[in-house]
Amino acid sequence: MTTITDIADKMRISTATVSRALNKSRLVDPALTAKIQQQADLMGYEKRNISKHRGRSILNIKLILPRHMEPERSLFYDFASLIEGIQSGFKHCSINLVCETNSRDYQPYPHKKGGDTNGFIFAFHRPSDDTFKQLKKNKTPCVVLNRDIPGIPCVASENKAGMNVIVSHLFKRRGKNLKPAFITLDGLGQIHEERLSGIDAACKIIDTDFDPVRDSFSFANINAMTNAKILSLSKKYNALICVNDIVGTVVLSELDRLGKTVPKDISVTGFDDSPVRQLSRPLLTTVSMPLHEIAKAAAFGLEEEIINHVPQKAIHRVVGEFLIGESS
Repeated sequence: MTTITDIADKMRISTATVSRALNKSRLVDPALTAKIQQQADLMGYEKRNISKHRGRSILNIKLILPRHMEPERSLFYDFASLIEGIQSGFKHCSINLVCETNSRDYQPYPHKKGGDTNGFIFAFHRPSDDTFKQLKKNKTPCVVLNRDIPGIPCVASENKAGMNVIVSHLFKRRGKNLKPAFITLDGLGQIHEERLSGIDAACKIIDTDFDPVRDSFSFANINAMTNAKILSLSKKYNALICVNDIVGTVVLSELDRLGKTVPKDISVTGFDDSPVRQLSRPLLTTVSMPLHEIAKAAAFGLEEEIINHVPQKAIHRVVGEFLIGESS
Protein backbone atom coordinates (compact mmCIF):
# COMPACT_ATOMS: atom_id res chain seq x y z
CA MET A 1 0.00 0.00 0.00
CA THR A 2 1.37 3.37 -1.03
CA THR A 3 2.06 5.79 1.84
CA ILE A 4 2.75 9.50 2.00
CA THR A 5 6.39 8.61 2.69
CA ASP A 6 6.55 6.78 -0.67
CA ILE A 7 5.14 9.86 -2.42
CA ALA A 8 7.55 12.17 -0.59
CA ASP A 9 10.54 9.99 -1.54
CA LYS A 10 9.42 9.88 -5.15
CA MET A 11 9.04 13.66 -5.37
CA ARG A 12 12.01 14.39 -3.08
CA ILE A 13 9.97 16.58 -0.75
CA SER A 14 9.05 16.27 2.92
CA THR A 15 6.30 13.97 4.19
CA ALA A 16 4.81 16.98 6.02
CA THR A 17 4.35 18.80 2.71
CA VAL A 18 2.71 15.76 1.14
CA SER A 19 0.40 15.34 4.14
CA ARG A 20 -0.64 18.99 4.08
CA ALA A 21 -1.25 18.93 0.33
CA LEU A 22 -3.40 15.80 0.45
CA ASN A 23 -5.41 17.39 3.29
CA LYS A 24 -5.93 20.53 1.17
CA SER A 25 -3.94 22.76 3.51
CA ARG A 26 -3.52 26.36 2.42
CA LEU A 27 0.06 26.18 3.63
CA VAL A 28 0.97 24.48 0.34
CA ASP A 29 0.97 26.32 -2.95
CA PRO A 30 -2.01 25.23 -5.11
CA ALA A 31 0.24 24.33 -8.03
CA LEU A 32 2.37 22.05 -5.85
CA THR A 33 -0.76 20.55 -4.29
CA ALA A 34 -2.01 19.62 -7.77
CA LYS A 35 1.32 17.93 -8.62
CA ILE A 36 1.33 15.98 -5.36
CA GLN A 37 -2.26 14.85 -5.89
CA GLN A 38 -1.42 13.77 -9.43
CA GLN A 39 1.57 11.74 -8.21
CA ALA A 40 -0.55 10.19 -5.43
CA ASP A 41 -3.14 9.10 -8.00
CA LEU A 42 -0.45 7.60 -10.26
CA MET A 43 0.96 5.62 -7.34
CA GLY A 44 -2.48 4.38 -6.28
CA TYR A 45 -2.48 6.18 -2.95
CA GLU A 46 -5.68 5.78 -0.92
CA LYS A 47 -6.28 8.24 1.88
CA ARG A 48 -7.22 6.55 5.11
CA ASN A 49 -10.58 7.62 6.40
CA ILE A 50 -10.27 9.64 9.58
CA SER A 51 -13.01 7.49 11.14
CA LYS A 52 -10.44 4.69 11.54
CA HIS A 53 -8.59 6.97 13.94
CA ARG A 54 -11.51 8.89 15.38
CA GLY A 55 -10.48 8.19 18.97
CA ARG A 56 -7.12 9.86 18.38
CA SER A 57 -8.37 12.70 16.18
CA ILE A 58 -8.09 16.33 17.23
CA LEU A 59 -10.37 18.59 15.22
CA ASN A 60 -9.89 22.32 14.76
CA ILE A 61 -13.27 24.00 15.24
CA LYS A 62 -14.07 27.70 14.98
CA LEU A 63 -16.91 29.15 17.06
CA ILE A 64 -18.08 32.46 15.55
CA LEU A 65 -20.02 34.76 17.89
CA PRO A 66 -22.11 37.80 16.91
CA ARG A 67 -20.90 41.31 17.54
CA HIS A 68 -23.73 43.61 18.70
CA MET A 69 -23.78 47.37 19.07
CA GLU A 70 -26.07 46.94 22.10
CA PRO A 71 -23.97 45.39 24.92
CA GLU A 72 -27.04 44.12 26.78
CA ARG A 73 -27.68 41.51 24.09
CA SER A 74 -24.69 39.56 25.36
CA LEU A 75 -26.69 38.90 28.54
CA PHE A 76 -29.18 36.53 26.95
CA TYR A 77 -27.09 33.35 27.19
CA ASP A 78 -24.50 31.67 29.40
CA PHE A 79 -21.22 31.46 27.47
CA ALA A 80 -19.92 28.63 29.69
CA SER A 81 -23.01 26.52 28.90
CA LEU A 82 -22.40 27.08 25.18
CA ILE A 83 -18.78 25.88 25.43
CA GLU A 84 -19.65 22.90 27.62
CA GLY A 85 -22.39 21.84 25.21
CA ILE A 86 -20.03 21.96 22.24
CA GLN A 87 -17.37 19.97 24.07
CA SER A 88 -19.85 17.29 25.16
CA GLY A 89 -21.21 16.96 21.61
CA PHE A 90 -17.86 15.85 20.22
CA LYS A 91 -18.04 12.33 21.62
CA HIS A 92 -15.22 10.63 19.73
CA CYS A 93 -12.73 13.42 19.08
CA SER A 94 -10.88 16.03 21.01
CA ILE A 95 -11.17 19.58 19.71
CA ASN A 96 -9.16 22.76 19.51
CA LEU A 97 -11.88 25.40 19.83
CA VAL A 98 -11.06 28.85 18.49
CA CYS A 99 -13.51 31.69 19.23
CA GLU A 100 -13.90 34.62 16.84
CA THR A 101 -16.44 37.43 16.40
CA ASN A 102 -18.40 38.10 13.25
CA SER A 103 -18.21 41.36 11.30
CA ARG A 104 -19.17 42.70 7.88
CA ASP A 105 -15.74 41.84 6.50
CA TYR A 106 -15.30 38.57 8.38
CA GLN A 107 -12.96 36.12 6.68
CA PRO A 108 -13.25 32.44 7.68
CA TYR A 109 -9.73 31.80 6.35
CA PRO A 110 -7.73 34.91 7.32
CA HIS A 111 -4.36 33.22 6.79
CA LYS A 112 -2.92 30.07 5.28
CA LYS A 113 -3.31 27.99 8.42
CA GLY A 114 -7.04 28.66 8.20
CA GLY A 115 -7.16 25.79 5.73
CA ASP A 116 -6.62 23.42 8.65
CA THR A 117 -10.01 24.33 10.17
CA ASN A 118 -12.25 21.23 10.17
CA GLY A 119 -15.58 22.90 10.95
CA PHE A 120 -17.40 26.12 11.85
CA ILE A 121 -20.14 26.83 14.41
CA PHE A 122 -21.97 30.13 13.94
CA ALA A 123 -23.84 31.11 17.10
CA PHE A 124 -26.95 33.32 17.16
CA HIS A 125 -26.47 35.05 13.81
CA ARG A 126 -26.68 34.48 10.07
CA PRO A 127 -23.26 34.54 8.40
CA SER A 128 -22.87 36.45 5.15
CA ASP A 129 -23.39 34.80 1.77
CA ASP A 130 -19.72 35.41 1.02
CA THR A 131 -18.73 33.45 4.12
CA PHE A 132 -20.91 30.53 3.07
CA LYS A 133 -19.41 30.61 -0.44
CA GLN A 134 -15.90 30.36 1.00
CA LEU A 135 -16.87 27.45 3.24
CA LYS A 136 -18.48 25.65 0.31
CA LYS A 137 -15.44 26.26 -1.88
CA ASN A 138 -13.15 24.78 0.79
CA LYS A 139 -15.66 21.97 1.55
CA THR A 140 -15.64 22.85 5.25
CA PRO A 141 -18.71 21.66 7.22
CA CYS A 142 -20.59 24.19 9.34
CA VAL A 143 -23.66 24.54 11.53
CA VAL A 144 -25.66 27.56 12.71
CA LEU A 145 -27.14 27.87 16.21
CA ASN A 146 -30.64 29.24 16.88
CA ARG A 147 -31.46 30.14 13.29
CA ASP A 148 -33.28 28.40 10.43
CA ILE A 149 -31.46 29.05 7.15
CA PRO A 150 -32.50 27.09 4.03
CA GLY A 151 -29.66 24.98 2.68
CA ILE A 152 -27.53 25.31 5.83
CA PRO A 153 -27.49 22.83 8.78
CA CYS A 154 -29.09 24.54 11.80
CA VAL A 155 -29.98 23.63 15.38
CA ALA A 156 -32.50 25.92 17.04
CA SER A 157 -34.91 26.38 19.92
CA GLU A 158 -38.60 25.57 19.46
CA ASN A 159 -39.67 29.22 19.44
CA LYS A 160 -43.22 28.79 18.17
CA ALA A 161 -44.01 25.91 20.51
CA GLY A 162 -42.56 27.86 23.43
CA MET A 163 -44.81 30.83 22.79
CA ASN A 164 -47.78 28.48 22.48
CA VAL A 165 -47.13 27.26 26.03
CA ILE A 166 -46.83 30.83 27.34
CA VAL A 167 -50.10 31.98 25.73
CA SER A 168 -51.92 28.88 27.03
CA HIS A 169 -50.63 29.62 30.52
CA LEU A 170 -51.79 33.25 30.36
CA PHE A 171 -55.21 32.15 29.12
CA LYS A 172 -55.60 29.88 32.15
CA ARG A 173 -54.75 32.88 34.33
CA ARG A 174 -57.04 35.45 32.69
CA GLY A 175 -59.44 33.46 30.55
CA LYS A 176 -61.51 35.33 27.96
CA ASN A 177 -60.36 38.64 29.44
CA LEU A 178 -56.83 38.05 28.17
CA LYS A 179 -55.53 41.04 26.16
CA PRO A 180 -51.95 40.23 25.08
CA ALA A 181 -49.31 42.41 23.44
CA PHE A 182 -45.92 41.37 22.07
CA ILE A 183 -42.94 43.51 23.11
CA THR A 184 -39.79 43.11 21.03
CA LEU A 185 -36.60 44.80 19.83
CA ASP A 186 -35.52 45.88 16.36
CA GLY A 187 -32.96 43.72 14.61
CA LEU A 188 -33.90 40.32 16.05
CA GLY A 189 -35.02 39.10 12.63
CA GLN A 190 -36.01 35.47 12.52
CA ILE A 191 -36.27 35.11 16.31
CA HIS A 192 -38.80 37.93 16.37
CA GLU A 193 -40.74 36.43 13.48
CA GLU A 194 -40.91 32.91 14.92
CA ARG A 195 -41.95 34.03 18.39
CA LEU A 196 -44.55 36.45 17.07
CA SER A 197 -45.91 33.72 14.80
CA GLY A 198 -46.16 31.41 17.81
CA ILE A 199 -48.21 33.94 19.75
CA ASP A 200 -50.50 34.58 16.79
CA ALA A 201 -51.13 30.86 16.21
CA ALA A 202 -51.77 30.20 19.91
CA CYS A 203 -54.24 33.09 20.20
CA LYS A 204 -56.17 31.77 17.23
CA ILE A 205 -56.48 28.35 18.90
CA ILE A 206 -57.96 29.81 22.10
CA ASP A 207 -59.99 32.41 20.19
CA THR A 208 -58.23 35.39 21.80
CA ASP A 209 -58.16 38.69 19.94
CA PHE A 210 -54.58 39.38 18.81
CA ASP A 211 -53.35 41.11 15.69
CA PRO A 212 -49.62 40.61 14.91
CA VAL A 213 -49.40 44.15 13.49
CA ARG A 214 -51.66 46.10 15.83
CA ASP A 215 -50.58 44.33 19.02
CA SER A 216 -46.83 44.03 18.37
CA PHE A 217 -44.50 46.80 19.57
CA SER A 218 -40.84 46.96 18.57
CA PHE A 219 -38.29 49.25 20.23
CA ALA A 220 -34.95 50.34 18.82
CA ASN A 221 -33.22 49.31 22.06
CA ILE A 222 -33.98 48.94 25.76
CA ASN A 223 -33.37 52.67 26.32
CA ALA A 224 -36.32 53.38 24.03
CA MET A 225 -38.63 51.46 26.37
CA THR A 226 -39.55 54.56 28.34
CA ASN A 227 -41.81 54.85 31.34
CA ALA A 228 -44.42 56.70 29.30
CA LYS A 229 -44.57 54.02 26.60
CA ILE A 230 -44.89 51.17 29.08
CA LEU A 231 -47.63 53.14 30.88
CA SER A 232 -49.51 53.48 27.60
CA LEU A 233 -49.29 49.72 26.97
CA SER A 234 -50.38 48.86 30.51
CA LYS A 235 -53.60 50.82 30.03
CA LYS A 236 -54.57 48.82 26.94
CA TYR A 237 -53.26 45.31 27.66
CA ASN A 238 -53.22 42.98 30.67
CA ALA A 239 -50.42 40.68 29.44
CA LEU A 240 -47.09 41.78 27.98
CA ILE A 241 -45.36 38.88 26.23
CA CYS A 242 -41.73 39.87 25.83
CA VAL A 243 -39.44 38.53 23.12
CA ASN A 244 -36.77 37.63 25.69
CA ASP A 245 -35.89 37.91 29.37
CA ILE A 246 -33.87 41.11 28.89
CA VAL A 247 -36.95 42.92 27.57
CA GLY A 248 -39.11 41.26 30.23
CA THR A 249 -36.82 42.44 33.04
CA VAL A 250 -36.87 46.04 31.76
CA VAL A 251 -40.68 45.95 31.44
CA LEU A 252 -41.01 44.70 35.03
CA SER A 253 -38.76 47.52 36.24
CA GLU A 254 -40.84 50.17 34.47
CA LEU A 255 -44.12 48.71 35.72
CA ASP A 256 -42.76 48.81 39.27
CA ARG A 257 -41.92 52.51 38.85
CA LEU A 258 -45.48 53.07 37.63
CA GLY A 259 -46.88 51.42 40.74
CA LYS A 260 -48.43 48.53 38.79
CA THR A 261 -48.86 45.23 40.63
CA VAL A 262 -47.55 42.21 38.74
CA PRO A 263 -49.27 39.87 38.01
CA LYS A 264 -52.50 41.20 39.55
CA ASP A 265 -52.78 44.25 37.31
CA ILE A 266 -50.77 42.94 34.40
CA SER A 267 -48.86 39.73 33.55
CA VAL A 268 -45.37 39.72 32.06
CA THR A 269 -43.42 36.88 30.45
CA GLY A 270 -39.96 36.49 28.95
CA PHE A 271 -38.14 33.87 26.88
CA ASP A 272 -34.73 32.09 26.96
CA ASP A 273 -34.18 31.68 30.74
CA SER A 274 -31.11 33.87 30.34
CA PRO A 275 -28.86 34.78 33.29
CA VAL A 276 -30.49 38.23 33.60
CA ARG A 277 -33.80 36.55 34.55
CA GLN A 278 -32.46 35.86 38.03
CA LEU A 279 -32.36 39.63 38.60
CA SER A 280 -36.03 40.14 37.73
CA ARG A 281 -38.48 41.01 40.50
CA PRO A 282 -40.93 39.38 40.55
CA LEU A 283 -39.22 36.40 38.91
CA LEU A 284 -40.15 36.18 35.22
CA THR A 285 -42.18 33.36 33.78
CA THR A 286 -40.22 32.13 30.76
CA VAL A 287 -39.35 29.27 28.41
CA SER A 288 -35.74 28.15 28.41
CA MET A 289 -33.56 28.18 25.35
CA PRO A 290 -31.85 24.81 26.01
CA LEU A 291 -28.45 26.15 25.02
CA HIS A 292 -26.41 23.22 26.30
CA GLU A 293 -28.55 20.73 24.36
CA ILE A 294 -28.59 22.92 21.24
CA ALA A 295 -24.80 23.21 21.27
CA LYS A 296 -24.39 19.51 22.02
CA ALA A 297 -26.66 18.46 19.13
CA ALA A 298 -24.88 20.84 16.76
CA ALA A 299 -21.45 19.55 17.74
CA PHE A 300 -22.50 15.91 17.39
CA GLY A 301 -23.90 16.52 13.90
CA LEU A 302 -20.77 18.42 12.89
CA GLU A 303 -18.53 15.61 14.12
CA GLU A 304 -20.54 13.02 12.19
CA GLU A 305 -20.18 15.02 8.99
CA ILE A 306 -16.45 15.60 9.47
CA ILE A 307 -15.60 12.06 10.54
CA ASN A 308 -18.15 9.81 8.84
CA HIS A 309 -19.36 12.13 6.07
CA VAL A 310 -22.95 11.82 7.32
CA PRO A 311 -24.96 14.88 6.18
CA GLN A 312 -26.41 17.01 8.96
CA LYS A 313 -30.14 17.72 9.30
CA ALA A 314 -31.36 20.85 7.57
CA ILE A 315 -32.98 21.97 10.83
CA HIS A 316 -33.03 20.29 14.23
CA ARG A 317 -35.36 21.79 16.85
CA VAL A 318 -34.79 21.43 20.59
CA VAL A 319 -37.71 21.95 22.99
CA GLY A 320 -37.16 24.26 25.96
CA GLU A 321 -38.57 23.95 29.47
CA PHE A 322 -41.51 26.07 30.63
CA LEU A 323 -40.55 27.84 33.86
CA ILE A 324 -43.38 29.46 35.81
CA GLY A 325 -42.18 32.46 37.77
CA GLU A 326 -44.05 35.05 39.83
CA SER A 327 -44.77 37.49 37.00
CA SER A 328 -47.78 35.69 35.52
